[in-house]
Amino acid sequence: MLENQIIERKAIDSFGILGSLYDGNQDQIIKQHYINSSIQSSELSHLSSCIIEKGHINKNFNLLQFIGIQDELRLHLLLNLAKRVGIASILNYSRRINEYTRFLYFSSIIRKEQIIITLEQIQQLILSSNLDLNATHIIRMIDFGIEFIAILQLPYEINVTQQIDTILDKIRLILLNNNNTLILTNEEEAILEKLINITTYSNISSLMTVNRVSDLFYQINRLKINSNHCHPLTYYLQSIDNLDSPYSSKNILLKILSADNCKQIEEYILQFRIPIKYLEASVNQHMPNYLYGHLQNRIYHVRQQYSILKDIYMKKIHQLTKLLTIADKDQFDMSMIFQELNFNEQNSINQLLKDVYDLENEIQIENNLRKKQLNDDKISEQDLNENDNFLNTNSTANITSDYDPDGDDTSSQSSNNTNDNEIDQTTLSDDSFIENDLPISNEIINILLLGETGVGKSTFINSLVNYLHFNRLDQAQSNKPIAIIPVSFLLNNDEKLIEYNDLNESTNENFNYSGQSVTQHCKSYIFHLYNGNKLCIIDTPGFGDERGIDQDNFNMEHILKYINNLTHINAICFLCKPNLVKLNQYFQSCFIQLFDFFGKNISENFIFCFTNTRSTSYTSGDTISLFQPIFDLFSLDDISLQKENIFCFDNESFRYLIALQNDIPFNNNDIVQYETSWKISTKESNRLIKYICTGLNSYSLQNRCQSIKHAQFQILHLIRPILETIRNIFRNITLWNIESPNQSIELYSTVIHHLVYSCLSCNPKIIKIGNFGIINDFPHEMQNKCQTCQCSPNRHIQIEYLLNYKLFNRPSKNKISEMKEQLLILRNASVQFAYFLKNIAYCTKENVVLVNLIRMIEQETYICRHSQTNYLNVQLIKELTQWKQKYEEYFNEIIMKNMHNDLGIIYESIEKVENILIIKEQLDAIKMGQEIMMKQHEIQAMQI
Repeated sequence: MLENQIIERKAIDSFGILGSLYDGNQDQIIKQHYINSSIQSSELSHLSSCIIEKGHINKNFNLLQFIGIQDELRLHLLLNLAKRVGIASILNYSRRINEYTRFLYFSSIIRKEQIIITLEQIQQLILSSNLDLNATHIIRMIDFGIEFIAILQLPYEINVTQQIDTILDKIRLILLNNNNTLILTNEEEAILEKLINITTYSNISSLMTVNRVSDLFYQINRLKINSNHCHPLTYYLQSIDNLDSPYSSKNILLKILSADNCKQIEEYILQFRIPIKYLEASVNQHMPNYLYGHLQNRIYHVRQQYSILKDIYMKKIHQLTKLLTIADKDQFDMSMIFQELNFNEQNSINQLLKDVYDLENEIQIENNLRKKQLNDDKISEQDLNENDNFLNTNSTANITSDYDPDGDDTSSQSSNNTNDNEIDQTTLSDDSFIENDLPISNEIINILLLGETGVGKSTFINSLVNYLHFNRLDQAQSNKPIAIIPVSFLLNNDEKLIEYNDLNESTNENFNYSGQSVTQHCKSYIFHLYNGNKLCIIDTPGFGDERGIDQDNFNMEHILKYINNLTHINAICFLCKPNLVKLNQYFQSCFIQLFDFFGKNISENFIFCFTNTRSTSYTSGDTISLFQPIFDLFSLDDISLQKENIFCFDNESFRYLIALQNDIPFNNNDIVQYETSWKISTKESNRLIKYICTGLNSYSLQNRCQSIKHAQFQILHLIRPILETIRNIFRNITLWNIESPNQSIELYSTVIHHLVYSCLSCNPKIIKIGNFGIINDFPHEMQNKCQTCQCSPNRHIQIEYLLNYKLFNRPSKNKISEMKEQLLILRNASVQFAYFLKNIAYCTKENVVLVNLIRMIEQETYICRHSQTNYLNVQLIKELTQWKQKYEEYFNEIIMKNMHNDLGIIYESIEKVENILIIKEQLDAIKMGQEIMMKQHEIQAMQI
C-alpha cells in the first residue's frame, strides 16, 4: 500500500534527509526529521548516464526535461512555484544558446538509502509536529550520487568546433565506462582551452563553480572515491494525503490537471520563454557595448520593445500561476486556462528577433571594417618605418636585399582573406561579433567605496549608473530604471516598503537585519565608459555595524584582502551624509588600517562623496570639517579637502524612479524638485568620473608597496606552501636514504574556484603514493555550517588550493645538497615570518608556523596508526620532529636578540622563498584561485 503512494522527485534541494517533510505544492523541503528507525543502505555499481546535446535558438529545447526533471516539478519551476536551486538553477543561465552551445550531462547513482517504517509510524511522526506546515509528503527513500550539466560555449571557428566535439565524445565514453582516468593529450587540452565559457549546474555545490573540463573531472574522481560525500539525486516521496494528519487537508496544487494539460501548459511557456531569454542575453550582455554612435536610437528601441514584451510575459505567467493554484476545485475551469494561453505577441517577438539579428550583423560588418582599418594603419606605419630606415641607408646592396616586390601584395591579400573568412563565419552565428569587438582601451579605473552602515553605498552605485546613463529625468522615466543591485527602502511619507529587482536572487545583499551592513562582502561592478575605459566600483560592507567593533575589524580585514588582489587603485571614495554632528568612531580606525596597508601617500587618492544633499542645497554641510581633526592626527597637512575632490549627490531622484515603478503618485512640486536633483546629480557624476580619470594618478599595488599589512597578507599565503614543501623534501630524502635513490615524489597544485575548508575533526582519507602514506585533501563546503560533515564550524580551516602527488621512477630534480640548502632557507624564513606575524603585525597570538607544523606531525602519526606499511612515514616523523626542534631553537634566539623586525629584511625573505620553484607553483594556484573568485564577485554591467 505504501509503495503505491510513492512518487519520485529530482532532488533540486540536495539537503533533504530520510524522514524530512516535503511540500509537493511548491516542491520544497519544509522540515527535517531525524527518525529513530532502521535505515537500509546499499552501494550501487555506479549506474551512469552521459549525454551530449547541441543547442540552437530555433529549437524548443526543454532543458529541464533533458536532465530528467519530472513533469510536475518542471511546471512548478517554470511557474516559479518551486525555488530554482541546485541543478534546477540552469533556468537562470544568462548566456545565449545557439549552434555553438553544447550541453554535457552526466548522472551516476552510487548509493541508495531507505527507512524501514510502517504507516502507523509515519502517522505518529506527522502528528508529533505542532507546526502549521504545508506538508504533503515525507521522504521515504533517497538515491545518492553525482549529477551535473555543463553548458559549453564553443568558439565560432568550424574547425575548432569539430575538434572540440570529437574530444567531448571521448569524454562521454570515459564517463559512461566509469573510468576514473581522463587522459588528454597536450593538443587536446590546448583545444579545450579555446572554449569561450563553461557554466556548470549540479546537485553538488563544489561542481557549480568549476569552469575547466579538467577540474570537473578531478572533482568527480574525488567524489567517486568517497561516496559519503555524494549528495541526493532523487527523493522517493510517501504521500500523507490520506493520513489522519494536520496536513492532509492542504491544497495539492496542479493535482487536478491531467498529464496532457501539464504538457500543453509547459509547451506554451517554453514557446515564448526561450526567445525571450535569448533577447534578454542580447539586450543585457551584448548590446550595451554599442549604446553610443549612430545605432543608439535603434538599440534603445530594441531595449524598450524587449522590456515591454518581458513585462507582458511575466504578467501572463503570474496570471497563469494564479489560475492553476486556485484553492477551490469546484471553481476550476480549464477553459479559463486555455483562454489565458492566447498569447498574441508572437509576431512582436519574431520582429524583435529580426531587429536584433539585423543590428548585430550591421555591428559585425562595422567591426570588421574597423579591424581592417587598424590593420591597414599598422601596415602603413610599418612601411613608413621601413622607408625611414631606407632613407638613412646609402648602401645599394641594402636596397636590393630589403626589397620584396611581392611582399606588400601578399600581406594585403592575406589580410583580406582573413577578414572575409570572419564575415562569412559570422553569418553562421548571429552572436560571434561579441568575440571580435575589442575596446580601444582596456584600462580599468578601480574605485573603492567606503562608508558606515546605512549611508547608502549600494543605492549610490545604482544612482550613479542611472545618472551617467540617462542625461535627463524624462529620458530615465521613458525607460526602466537600471538597478544592478536589488533595492529596498521605506518611502518617507507613508512608511511603505518599496522593492525593486528580485531580493531573493541576491546572494550579497541582506535586507533582513536593521543595523547590520546590507552588503555582506566585497563585490565589483564594472561599467564600460564611452572612451573605452572600464569603471570598476567596489562595494564593501559598511562599518559601524551593530555587532560591534570586532565585526568592523573583520569587515575591514576582508576589504583589504580583497583589494590586495588588484593591480592598482585609482580612488578611495568615502561616502557620507551631510551635516553630521560627529563621525562614526570607526573612521579613525579605518584610516589607520588604510595607511598601514598603502602608506600615507594613499591620501592623495581620497575623494569624498555625499548623499541626500538636497536638504543642504547640494553641499557637504558641516560633515567635511569633521575629517580635518582626524587628518591632523596623521600629520596630513597637504590632503585635499577642496571642491575638486568633494562631490554632492541626491539619491532621492533615483528612489523616485523606483517608486514610480511601484505606482506611487507624486505632486507637481515633488516632480520639479526631482528634476532639479537629477540635473545636479548628473553633472556631479560626470565631474566625478572626469576627476578620477584625469586628476588622479593610480596607486600601484604590484610594485611592492612594502607595508606591515601588505607583508602580513603575503606571509599568510606562504605558510602552507612552505610547510608542504618542507614535508615533501623530507619525503624525497627518506626515499633516497631508505627506499631507492631512483624514486621521487612531486607535488601538483590544483586551483580552487570557491571558498572550501578542511575539517580537523573528521577522519582523513589516506592514499598510497608508492610506500608512503599521504593524507589526501578533501574540501568541505561551508554555509554558516558545514555542508559536508556535522562537525563544528570552528573545527574547520580554510584551504586555498588542493595538493596532488605523483611518484616518479627517477631521482628528485634537486640534489640532496640542494634540498638541504632549501630546508635552511625555509627554516630561517619561517622563523622570521612567525615572529613578524606575532610581534610586529600583531595579527595572531600564536606561532602560526609551529601550530601548523605540529598539526602536520599529528597527521603523519595518524597515518602510522592506520597504515600497515608505515616505515617511511615513521622516518618522516623523525625528520619533521628534528626540524621542529631546530626551528624552536632559532625562534627563541630571535626573541632573545629582538632580531628581524626590519620590513625590508622581511620582503627580501618573502622574495627568496617565492623563488623556490615548488613554492612558486603553489602560490600560482592560490593566485589563480583568487582571480577566479574575484571574477565570481564581479558584475559586468552595461555601458555608460
